[in-house]
Amino acid sequence: MSTEIEAFPLRKKLMFSSLLVTGLVIFVGMAISIIEDVRKLEQSVEKEISMTSDMLASNTASAILFDDTTAAHNTLTSLRANPLIVKAQIKTPDDAVFAEYKKAELADTALQHTEMHQTAIMNNGQNLGQLSIYIDIKPLWDKLILQWFVKLLAWGVLFAISNFILRNITRLVLEPINRLLTAIRDINDSRNYALRVEHSSADELGELTQEFNNMLAKIEQRDQQLQQSNEALAQVQEPVIIRDVDLRCQYINRAFTKLFGYTMDDLRNKSFLLEADGVDDARQKDLKAYSIARSEGVYRGEAYRKTKSGSVIPVQRYISPVKDSHDEIKGYVTVLSDISEKKHAEDIIWRQANFDTLTGLPNRLMFNHRLKQEMAKMNRSNRPLALMFLDLDHFKEINDTLGHDMGDELLKEAARRIMSCVRDTDEVGFSENIARLGGDEFTIMLTNVEDEDSTDIIAQRVLNKLSQPFQLNKELVHISASIGIVIGQPHEQLDTETLIKYADIAMYDAKQKGRNCYSHFSQTMLIAAQKRRRLINDIHKALLNHEFQLVYQPIIDLETQAVIKAEALIRWYHPTEGLVNPSDFISVAEDAGIIIEIGDWVFKEALRQSNVWRDRLHPDFQVSINKSPVQINMTDGDRLNWLGYMADNDLPAKSIAIEITEGLFLNNNAVVSDKLLAYRDAGVEISLDDFGTGYSSLSYLQKFDIDYIKIDKSFVQNLSHSRDNLVLCEAMIVMAHKLGIKVIAEGIETQEQLEILQDAGCDYGQGYILSKPLSPKAFELKYGDNAEQMDLLSA
Repeated sequence: MSTEIEAFPLRKKLMFSSLLVTGLVIFVGMAISIIEDVRKLEQSVEKEISMTSDMLASNTASAILFDDTTAAHNTLTSLRANPLIVKAQIKTPDDAVFAEYKKAELADTALQHTEMHQTAIMNNGQNLGQLSIYIDIKPLWDKLILQWFVKLLAWGVLFAISNFILRNITRLVLEPINRLLTAIRDINDSRNYALRVEHSSADELGELTQEFNNMLAKIEQRDQQLQQSNEALAQVQEPVIIRDVDLRCQYINRAFTKLFGYTMDDLRNKSFLLEADGVDDARQKDLKAYSIARSEGVYRGEAYRKTKSGSVIPVQRYISPVKDSHDEIKGYVTVLSDISEKKHAEDIIWRQANFDTLTGLPNRLMFNHRLKQEMAKMNRSNRPLALMFLDLDHFKEINDTLGHDMGDELLKEAARRIMSCVRDTDEVGFSENIARLGGDEFTIMLTNVEDEDSTDIIAQRVLNKLSQPFQLNKELVHISASIGIVIGQPHEQLDTETLIKYADIAMYDAKQKGRNCYSHFSQTMLIAAQKRRRLINDIHKALLNHEFQLVYQPIIDLETQAVIKAEALIRWYHPTEGLVNPSDFISVAEDAGIIIEIGDWVFKEALRQSNVWRDRLHPDFQVSINKSPVQINMTDGDRLNWLGYMADNDLPAKSIAIEITEGLFLNNNAVVSDKLLAYRDAGVEISLDDFGTGYSSLSYLQKFDIDYIKIDKSFVQNLSHSRDNLVLCEAMIVMAHKLGIKVIAEGIETQEQLEILQDAGCDYGQGYILSKPLSPKAFELKYGDNAEQMDLLSA
């Protein structure tokens, strides 16, 4: 019932309430009136009957004492005047009727509807009898009911008047409310907050209307602000989403629709997540982001979001909670930024930082990172890890002869071949563990290695692949590789640097063995490498501390016995080790690149000494200087420009001769050719050392205008024992003379060798039988410009 009443219009509610209250008031008033009338009736009747009974009991007491029934009867007959009393009776104590009165018209049955009132008749405390009076109050009730009817009519008229008055009051009250309701409906339908409700009274309803109009003005102002805000959000170039506190979508701007393809109709009141495929626990991560926004006031983070078309976009998210005036969170605003270009740039930067741009392989940085990871896995899995350090043999010569572009093509092809040797399906390795450290150096990591045999299989496979010819444009190029292998055992306490160092040491050992091979690391190699490192450090110190000295071995004219040539030979006097043999440190200096600085020092010192002897010994004196292939092959020129140095110091070019080996001609190196031709054009004489032991073409003797060939001592020392060596020496001498080249025989140790060479027409001789290498001072003492010493020498 209450629900039905609540559904009534306000007019019905007011009328129903008014009528209900009025009816209740009338009902209660009638009930109270009836109860009061009944109470008063009962009180009046009771009082009247009590007084009458008391009087009759007093008057009839003497009649009973004197047994005067007539007097008692007459007394009772006086009750005839009371319309309520219909019967009166006096009984003696023994219940005998002494006197009696009743209306004549009263039937006996009528006494059933009467009330009886009894009073004891007493005289001085003696009970004389009992007076019974019977009354009939029906006339009183009839009169009372008539009165009630009249009152009910009066209450009805009052109810009608009240209803009329209430209806008019309700109309007066509801009319402005209805106007207000009509205005609200019009405003809601048109959403025109500029409308106002007519103000027609100064009472509370008038005030309500005024306040409502004021509220409309504020709503109109706020609506304009909201429209401006919405338009501003719509114009924002970044996607914006507004969600309620339950993360249901309430608003998206045009930029969101443009980027992701969804409209407001697609997402309205939906709790959605544009999660990308393959993202684990995306919902939990998203909820965590909103949790951070609630606790910290803002969330910033990156995520991947899927568009309506299915493409995935990386975005930067900014989530902020929206709070009301009570600091209660009512929703969230999320601003997204498309960071595809940023991610692409970061990916490019990351790849440039971690991958070799030429071959696409991981570079040194990525290699070190992966090696550290694999070594950690090795200790957990208790399975060994192998590291191969690979260096291409003679790669520099490819760059020098064919150019760096061809060298780059060779490196790319070499990388492909190495990768083909270590496939993903290979049981001993993974191709992503191949890296290019720089230049022509590569590394290969092999995980879960069983033994050395498994690494040998891969190493030999790589060597075989790389030994196959490379087709670079029209050039067919052959190279090889040297591979160092180290196997790291679990829990060996090795770090990445140590493992790489061991592999590098093993690679160096492979090069020492002749290249195109592989070598496994051993502690012996480590000891040798440590010794070599100490030697390199000592060589650097030797240059700074002036521990190197030059000695000079005379080159004697075998026909005149004149000494106007000498070969400069380096000697190292170590402060603790004493004299160090050149064979023990020259090759190390070449490998370490220190030979450049040593060569420059030798050049300047020998040149200085040659010019001193030109003044003291002979104006055409010449010192031969051995120039390392490393110095000749330098593409950036000599550290010290020898020709420029001589020109700047006004020193004659013929004061020195440069000794080179045949091996320089093997690869048809343009750098070598240019330098040798420059020396020739400047007038510097060139000697071809160790002649007969190499494989160069004799055409180079003429091309570079070689001035001297030096017959290697291996031929000279066997002249007395081998007819073949004699024939070879004679052939070399004849050939050289035919080409206009002079011949120097080195390593002459016996008189027999000297005589054979003199008989064969050899031009110059050099060896212990003639003279050991001498210090500058000893050289001057022995070959100074005095007759005695020259005669002694001639003898």
